[in-house]
Amino acid sequence: MTEQSLKRLLVPTGFNLVLPPGWGKIDLHEEVVNDSVLALVDRSIDQLPQDLPRDDVSKVRMELFKQLRKAARKASRANGMMLYLPVERVRGSVVPASFVVSEPITATGAGFHPDQVLKGVAAERGESETVTVDGSAGTRVERIVPPPEGSEIEFPSRRVEYILPLPGSPFPSWLAITFSTIGDGKPDSEYTSALVNLFDAVMTTFRWSYE
Repeated sequence: MTEQSLKRLLVPTGFNLVLPPGWGKIDLHEEVVNDSVLALVDRSIDQLPQDLPRDDVSKVRMELFKQLRKAARKASRANGMMLYLPVERVRGSVVPASFVVSEPITATGAGFHPDQVLKGVAAERGESETVTVDGSAGTRVERIVPPPEGSEIEFPSRRVEYILPLPGSPFPSWLAITFSTIGDGKPDSEYTSALVNLFDAVMTTFRWSYE
């Protein structure tokens, strides 16, 4: 039996992917989320000018912790288990993008067919296409989302979601990886499209992991 055929009989215990330079991750599980946030804060603070006054550094640290903790809470409420985002500045600014890996969704009971579920999700969420990730077929959905009413966000976001069947699962199960960016405020600009292409490149490195 080959390694590939053996993997089809096993349920993955996790996944791996390669992040772009300057990106980090926050584990959204409650018992470790603060440690993950603090690690990213320290990494970002290291990028500040060495001659910045200590009081200013403390203010930046506190504000950054609040921002990242807020982002982590929002992702966690959306059933996220891992949040990935840029933490190092490019030309003085942080890249306005992030992506979330959600807890797997499982369909139990009779009447569920994986292909039907994927088609239904894709039809509800935007333009879709079939993609191959780590040797298996998944679905890529892309759409433009207007800013939430009553929020401080002024620009629409461009979102890309990969929906991947969980190999070897006894019930149809899926992992969703959702990318979002406001880019430069224009969803179809070259800059925004470049960020989407960056995320697609990250997804080519996605691999399931097995014990």
